[in-house]
Amino acid sequence: MRKNLPVTSIRRTFAAEQRLISVTDTRGIITDCNDAFVAVSGFSREELIGQPHNIVRHPDMPPAAYETMWRYLKQGQNWMGLVKNRCKNGDYYWVDAYVMPISEKGKVIGYESVRCVPNEQDVARAEKLYQQINAGKASRKMPQPTVLIASVTLLLLLLSLMMASLAVTQWVLIAGLLALVAYYQLRRRKLFADLELLMPGAFQDPLAVASYTDDSLSNGRLKVSVLSERAHLRAMLTRIENAAGSVARDSERGLQLTREANNEIDRQQAETMQVATAMNQMTTTIAEVAHHVTDTAAQADKANQLSARGNEIAGITRHSIEKLRDTVSSIGQSVTEVAEQTERIAKAAQFIEQIADQTNLLALNAAIEAARAGEQGRGFAVVAEEVRNLALRTQQSTKEIYSIVSELTARANNAVQVARLGAQDAENGLQKVVESGEMLTGINGAVTEIAHMSTQMAAAVEQQAHVADDINRQVVSISTLAGHSTSAANEASHTLEQLKSVSDDLADLVHRFKR
Repeated sequence: MRKNLPVTSIRRTFAAEQRLISVTDTRGIITDCNDAFVAVSGFSREELIGQPHNIVRHPDMPPAAYETMWRYLKQGQNWMGLVKNRCKNGDYYWVDAYVMPISEKGKVIGYESVRCVPNEQDVARAEKLYQQINAGKASRKMPQPTVLIASVTLLLLLLSLMMASLAVTQWVLIAGLLALVAYYQLRRRKLFADLELLMPGAFQDPLAVASYTDDSLSNGRLKVSVLSERAHLRAMLTRIENAAGSVARDSERGLQLTREANNEIDRQQAETMQVATAMNQMTTTIAEVAHHVTDTAAQADKANQLSARGNEIAGITRHSIEKLRDTVSSIGQSVTEVAEQTERIAKAAQFIEQIADQTNLLALNAAIEAARAGEQGRGFAVVAEEVRNLALRTQQSTKEIYSIVSELTARANNAVQVARLGAQDAENGLQKVVESGEMLTGINGAVTEIAHMSTQMAAAVEQQAHVADDINRQVVSISTLAGHSTSAANEASHTLEQLKSVSDDLADLVHRFKR
């Protein structure tokens, strides 16, 4: 047996109206307890829950008392007794305990103990009895039939000794007295039997009888039976009172939660109305967005067509510039060839000029020689003069040709430079046109993508418009349901108020009944 130490000689007590309540499973493990038990025992709730109930067992309690208790409980019967328990710090307290099996669907699933403050005379009697049991000196009360037989035997013995001296009338009186005693005993036994029929399951354990009364065993059993019934009623009233208190607390909490829920529903309904207004505005906005998206899609399609046309024109322009470039390049080549021919003409003119200079020189020499020859050289001088004049005119023409060729060469070179610049500009223009074409191609692709996305956006916006309409209808439905919920919450609040009133009346009734 578990022996909890240390112990002190300090006794604790608690108020007469308090009840120490604990619940265990079938193995005696604590599964629940009330605040009064926690306060008196000195253990915390966490230290009690999940522990064997013998955590509060005092070493002064005889094992026989617990053996008797478990014998009754395992038979599905109630048990009552005076118990000395140990506090956490070693102090002790006495309780008048009543333990009941807890059944569910016909099967015992645990036990509930309801303890109250015991009578001091009962405590003194039980303490003395438990000390005797622990010391092995417990006395046994003689059963009532044995006492009766012994009394009658002693009385008959005395009568036999007095027989010689008694008169007949005295014998009649004694016989009547004996008959009266016998009748009293029979009536008494009949009364006890009738009471046992009225209380068929009453608790009558001899150890409890010895604890609660100094009467004979039969009288003690009757008294303990009545006490056990009172204890059973007290335990039931305590359970009803606790249940009523729990219902009252739950009703109060439920009423508070219902009021809070009602407030939340009211606020939700107000917010739902705001959402409904916002949804209406959003539906209108979505319709406007859908219209703008449709316009955007149309404009994007038009831009796509224009960019395609621009791309086409860019292609034509590119082709024209390419032809222009080729033409300018051809002109440049032709001008270059002209410049080269002019250069050759200039060289030829220069050669002719040299020949003219040489001829002029020769003609001059011939004239000099003709002059020396005199009359014989006159004709030759004329010819030489003509040759000289021809050379001069040739020289003059050559200078003019050279001047013209120089100017032509300069212009040809300028034309070549211009042709080169034109070719370069044509090449640059072609490059710009190519870049423009590529940009127009990119723009065309982007505009095509924009048109495609605008089409998808229009479809999505249209779908969102349908969804917004559905949400709007659902919000309206939620608002309606919120109104119904408000009515239901008000009704639930009224019901909980009635339930709390009933539980308060029940608790008051139990309190008055217990008095």
